[in-house]
Amino acid sequence: MTDPPPSSTASVDNEDASSIANSSIITRHRANLNRISSETRRPTYKVPDVQFSRATLRKWSVSNNSRSRATATIPEDGEVVYNVNADNDVDDLLSGGEQWVEQLKRSFCGQCRSKSAKEWMATFLPMTTWLSTYKWRSYLQTDILAGLTVGVMIIPQSMSYAKLAGLPVQFGLYSSLMPIYAYSMFGSSRQLAVGPVAIVSLLLSTGLTLVLENEGIMPESMSQEEYQAIYATLALQTSVLVGIVYIAMGALRLGFVTIFLSHAVVSGFTSAASIIIGLSQLKYIFGYSIPNDSTLQGLVKNLFANIDKFNWKTFVLGMLCVGTLVGLKKVAATSPRLKWMRAAGPLLVTVICIVLLATIDLESHGIPIVNYIPPGLPSFTGGIVFPVSNISNLAIVVLSIAIVGFMESIAIAKKLAQLHGYDLDASRELVGLGMANAMSGLFGGYPVTGSFSRSAVNNDSGAHSGLSGIITASLVSVVLLCLTQVFELLALTALAAIVISGVISLVDYTEAIYLWRVHKFDYSVWMVAFIGTLFLGVELGLGLSVGISLLLVIFESAYPHTAVLGRLPGTHQYRNIKQYPDAELYDGIVLVRVDAPIYFANTQHVRDKIQKYYKRAEETLHDTHEIHNINAANNEIGPLQNDVQHLQFVVLDLSPVSHIDTSGLHTLQEMNATFQEDKGVQLCLSNPNPRVTQRLVQSGLANEIGRNHIFVSMHDAVHFCLDHMDTVEIERHLSRMSLNKLDSQQDHQSYDSNLVKKSLKDEDINSSTDNNDVEVGLNL
Repeated sequence: MTDPPPSSTASVDNEDASSIANSSIITRHRANLNRISSETRRPTYKVPDVQFSRATLRKWSVSNNSRSRATATIPEDGEVVYNVNADNDVDDLLSGGEQWVEQLKRSFCGQCRSKSAKEWMATFLPMTTWLSTYKWRSYLQTDILAGLTVGVMIIPQSMSYAKLAGLPVQFGLYSSLMPIYAYSMFGSSRQLAVGPVAIVSLLLSTGLTLVLENEGIMPESMSQEEYQAIYATLALQTSVLVGIVYIAMGALRLGFVTIFLSHAVVSGFTSAASIIIGLSQLKYIFGYSIPNDSTLQGLVKNLFANIDKFNWKTFVLGMLCVGTLVGLKKVAATSPRLKWMRAAGPLLVTVICIVLLATIDLESHGIPIVNYIPPGLPSFTGGIVFPVSNISNLAIVVLSIAIVGFMESIAIAKKLAQLHGYDLDASRELVGLGMANAMSGLFGGYPVTGSFSRSAVNNDSGAHSGLSGIITASLVSVVLLCLTQVFELLALTALAAIVISGVISLVDYTEAIYLWRVHKFDYSVWMVAFIGTLFLGVELGLGLSVGISLLLVIFESAYPHTAVLGRLPGTHQYRNIKQYPDAELYDGIVLVRVDAPIYFANTQHVRDKIQKYYKRAEETLHDTHEIHNINAANNEIGPLQNDVQHLQFVVLDLSPVSHIDTSGLHTLQEMNATFQEDKGVQLCLSNPNPRVTQRLVQSGLANEIGRNHIFVSMHDAVHFCLDHMDTVEIERHLSRMSLNKLDSQQDHQSYDSNLVKKSLKDEDINSSTDNNDVEVGLNL
């Protein structure tokens, strides 16, 4: 704790002290100090669990004396030694980049330390974690039921999504086999249902089509079989590359990258992509070939180009299937007892269509069917995948699928983990998805991720572990081994109906209404992502969405919130004066809070804001004195008792500042030099955290500002400033009193000399005296 400022009243006699105490010049400062002391009870501060190597970082001791202040005691070297017991305590003291490096070190160092066999198994095979605590009697029945329910749902869906991805239907079944086995063993979520999804299928179709067009490979330039073989090979390679990206991100703990996509951006992109998906399936509903396009205007143009080939039979069957699926979803949503209809809907439509085709022979009436599905389990396709010769061309497709796929998967996985009360490791989730995608590409599938609809059904059916996924994959394997000839009779219009009914719920118009009502700016972001994806295409729309999210992050980072603070009456709390208009301000002091880290991106904004607050406070003081002087000249009021005409202190509250870089330190150094040299203003700092304090010491800024001007709390900083201003006013008043006394003594001596001269002159006129008498008179 720093000593209070030296007081000059000790050498003043009682009369002067009484005069100083009653002086109206310093009445305001004493009133402020007395009001703060009487209205508030000083808090007791505890020493934080952080130490410097030579001295404690701070001494948080505050006396009950209202004039005492707690200031930060800072060592000379500034070397920090953390004395913490939990890893999270260390993370709280580090900046964002330092936290990532620290977590990465702990992750790799943790793998190197000695572990038991059980810990090693949990590290490389996360399924052992839930197997060790699995309650077979309680969980087995519900897991089997959930697995069968999702399996019934995924078989027709995977075939539909494969057609959406531009691949044969067996690719969808293959993507629902080995990837699910892999995720059940390596994934961290116990209820997440992975497999083909609509958004990823659309991204794969549009991305690979663009890649082949850029290489000059078109369906018209070769046979359909050759084009399909090249396209399928690229799909397998994309899946393996997505898996490698996921595994690398998990090893480097890069799961945080998806947080840069705001909810408004994701919702707008998903809604527009769902409309594109639905329109792309109309060719199976209308019954004639429609060229694919990734934009709304292109799809509508192609749709009406050959409208004369409209097939009313496929249209009627397709609309009946869509209506049945949507109706079953509505019934399941309104009646808890009939929730099973949501999962049974796709299978019910599939069975009805197969029965109709088998009995009536709808194919002969112009309704196309799936036709051939290769029987048996998928073969190993590693020889087709490697080597990958065009990684650069596939980079955009791979990254877009990786970002959107993980974003969709981690959102539902975190929600399910929260509902069931277990921890979800994002890094392990990345590794689990990576293994699923790698296995998909190596065994005849295409990229997969977690499905919202199937995960919800899996959870509602009572799934407790990854065993439900194993049951689902096993059911798919049974279909591939025994029932492929049955599913060959499935109508393509039924598959399109399953896709359309699935993406209808993804058009999140309710979110747009909510954003319009609550936050107009987020609504604008939603509309930009929605319209951009709808009219520019999925690839450009995704790029635009990511760009908008990054711009939002940069904008919020470059223009952080700042505020002028005032004291709440009756407390020692200092809050934003815009939020609390009754907060008290003090002439000569401006209190500023920066609500963000100070680094290169926002240093200019922080400097401008502090300068703005300083100028505003100066203008307020100047205007106040001008008004009082005018009124005093008109004899309307007395002279202004407060002679604080200039700002004397700028106090920065650094408690929200988690870290500061060298650009921020240079900015504070320049402001401190400007304030002290040009304006005579003292810069003070309040409550910097240990990491910021270390930077202040290492840069020498702590010495430049003055270590006695760095405080534990804003309350102590205000005490210091008011006490200092009080002392300055006392010294100034004493100086004025001394000058007045000196002037009075000089006037008295001059008056005595004039009296002597006058008396001598009168004696010369009235009488004559000898020289001795004159000398006596002069001596007198």
